[in-house]
Amino acid sequence: MKRSIALILLLLLLGACARLPPHLPGGKTAHDTQISGILAQFNGHAGLTPGAWPASNWWASAQLPALNNLISEALRNNPSLQVASARVLEAKAAAANQHAALLPHFSAGASVTQEYFSRQGLHAPLNGKTITYGALNPLEMRYHLDLWGRDSDRFRAALGEVRVHQADYAEAKLLLSTQLAWHYFLLAGDVQRLRQVDRAEVLHTSLLHLEQQRWHDGLSDARTVYLQEEARAGARQSVADMQAAVAQQRYILAALAGHGPDWGRDIPAEPLPTLSTITMPRNLPLRLIAHRPDIVAARWETEVAAQQVGAARAAFYPDVNIALFAGWNSIHLGDLFSPGNLAHALGPVISLPIFEGGRLRAQLKEKNALYIATEDHYRATILDAVREIAGRLATWRQIRKKLRAQRQMIFAAEHTTALAESAFHSGITDKAEAYSAQIQETEIKNQLLALKMQNAQSWVLLNSALGGRYSSLKNPT
Repeated sequence: MKRSIALILLLLLLGACARLPPHLPGGKTAHDTQISGILAQFNGHAGLTPGAWPASNWWASAQLPALNNLISEALRNNPSLQVASARVLEAKAAAANQHAALLPHFSAGASVTQEYFSRQGLHAPLNGKTITYGALNPLEMRYHLDLWGRDSDRFRAALGEVRVHQADYAEAKLLLSTQLAWHYFLLAGDVQRLRQVDRAEVLHTSLLHLEQQRWHDGLSDARTVYLQEEARAGARQSVADMQAAVAQQRYILAALAGHGPDWGRDIPAEPLPTLSTITMPRNLPLRLIAHRPDIVAARWETEVAAQQVGAARAAFYPDVNIALFAGWNSIHLGDLFSPGNLAHALGPVISLPIFEGGRLRAQLKEKNALYIATEDHYRATILDAVREIAGRLATWRQIRKKLRAQRQMIFAAEHTTALAESAFHSGITDKAEAYSAQIQETEIKNQLLALKMQNAQSWVLLNSALGGRYSSLKNPT
């Protein structure tokens, strides 16, 4: 009989709860998007060397100690990275706070209240008297029974937020290292190009002096001299522009490293590396691309949204808390600790969401809509990543083709210069032809340096698109 009564009471409690909406937006199950057809284009691609991948310190394969030191310094001092790290700590603290809801809360309490009762009040024996009421409870306990999983869902959502912020931190590190490598290669290329334009200015000056001498000797007209003065002025302008570009890149690198502008003056500019290969597996499955921090963050955002849906659903059911206290209370402080004044209580506290004005339904629909949006964002992030990798790879391949053609032009220019020098020493032509050939060679070599710089920067962007080695922690707390 008692069991039947308990069952009937339980059914009445559940029936008194606010009912779930009969129609909710249908969420789709998150899954890895099938993009094998898009990824197939990478297999067997020239310049992709089979090997272990991804690598967290991908820039180390450039074998430039100055770049390695620069990135290490920036990872220690960059303010934006420190802000991202602080957000991880904040999320961990929020998760620890949410975990506390799963545990019983113990406390102790004491109070002394002096109260005067009116002469014609409801407490007839105490009317017109002043009473001092004392209570001492060395043990008070509250425990929320997580019958429907609301607290655990919220805790799992908080853990997911930790992983989201950890992925955001990894994304910030990847972005910082990408910017540093990109600007460092720009600095290294500009320093080498500055040497070329310096040499071009010297050659233009020598040619100008030669043309001035020929004009003085009556072998040419003033028009040739003026044209050469214009060319030398342009060469000097190129030197000034390149010097300004080098200084600007040093300022940018110093700021990225978390230092003032003067710190950048000591950054050594090493020669541009070849960077003709990237180590990758023979096949590029989606699980490797999923190591990109933005994809990891999007996946955990979906998990967080799913847990929030569960917590919103659990809000429709009865909320049950267990309360306990044990101690002494008395209206006479002198006999507060008398054995007869010992008091204790234990029992459940149940609240039923019978009518909330549609608030619970609105919250559940909101969380469900957020879940659908984050799931779609996750799939879109994967597709965007694949498109980015394909675009970066195509650009890198195109620049490498241009490099091969430019090297052939340099081969021809060097031979042209050698022939012009030989003709001058043989007395067939004058020195002007040799100067012109050398100037043309420096221009072509300058173009080669620009392409090598673009190749290095394209290599940086491709490595960044691949995402580096990142995986979220299993236990972020």
